[in-house]
Amino acid sequence: MAGIKRHRTQETSSAATSPFQILSLSGGGYRGLFTAAILEKLEQQAGRPLRECFDLIAGTSIGGILACGIAAGIPASQMRDAFERLGSGIFDRRLQMFGRRLFSVPRLGLLSARYSQAGLEKAIDEVLGGFSERGLGSIGKPLLVPSVSSTNATTVLFESGAFAGSRAAVVLRDVALATAAAPTYFPEHVIGENSFVDGGIVANTPDAIAIIKAMSSFGRHSSELKLLSVGTAAEAMGEVFRPGRASGVLRWMILRDLFGLTVTAQQALAVALVRELFESRYVRIDILPDKRRGKAIGLDKAGKTAADTLNELARRALEDVLEQRGSDVAAMLRHIAAT
Repeated sequence: MAGIKRHRTQETSSAATSPFQILSLSGGGYRGLFTAAILEKLEQQAGRPLRECFDLIAGTSIGGILACGIAAGIPASQMRDAFERLGSGIFDRRLQMFGRRLFSVPRLGLLSARYSQAGLEKAIDEVLGGFSERGLGSIGKPLLVPSVSSTNATTVLFESGAFAGSRAAVVLRDVALATAAAPTYFPEHVIGENSFVDGGIVANTPDAIAIIKAMSSFGRHSSELKLLSVGTAAEAMGEVFRPGRASGVLRWMILRDLFGLTVTAQQALAVALVRELFESRYVRIDILPDKRRGKAIGLDKAGKTAADTLNELARRALEDVLEQRGSDVAAMLRHIAAT
């Protein structure tokens, strides 16, 4: 993959080592509240910070923001509360005039981003607390957050600790803004001489990238890996073909949501491939909402109705997984991470 530094894989004996566990968090805008609610419940079940249960934490977009928080040791309940409270400010649709917000207006993002970066940055600082200004090099827990450089057209992996390299001084706030800069929704985020857009373009669910990193950077064999992946309750993006349907720029970019279709399709592929490869060593927590609930939530739909729906969906999704894979999840939460 362009822009990703490759490392030589070191084969190790699975009999001589404990499992290497990965926590991978998908992107999805305000639907990330679904992810945060599940993380809160898992942390309660574990009885300790999730960073102590996983050897590598990966996340994209809102999943990347939450991954930064988990890696830093911020309680999942604190992040869920902050994101739920500040979500409406991230996706503020109200027209502002003379310093006052007046009424909601549709924002199509034709000439500029639909939303300013201010609300997103405020939410990130609230979610990450004092860790917002901590550099990647100072984060001891292995962390992996994908983004895309629109300057160089390459995938960029923000990594922590010894793997941070030349990006060791990049602070978590900048990492979070870079991975969450969804095209048309938020402005590109500039770090140094590069501008960045949402990592969801290439890896909305970073499961496969995290697996490759565990093997290449940590010298683990695939048979030693276990992965817990958490989605965002995304609804199906497809639609039945109708003869004569327009396929121009306006329809694809606005009416049919090309960004959403791209993200959903590559996420489905990543999940299917990893599930087939890992089978019982892979647990995915997600849910496909019914039509009514699907209409209540969305990448930029915030507020009480969306929050209540996402919290309900999170409860149902976790209950379903625990009913089917409860012993596997419990074993993952008992794991003692190496770092």
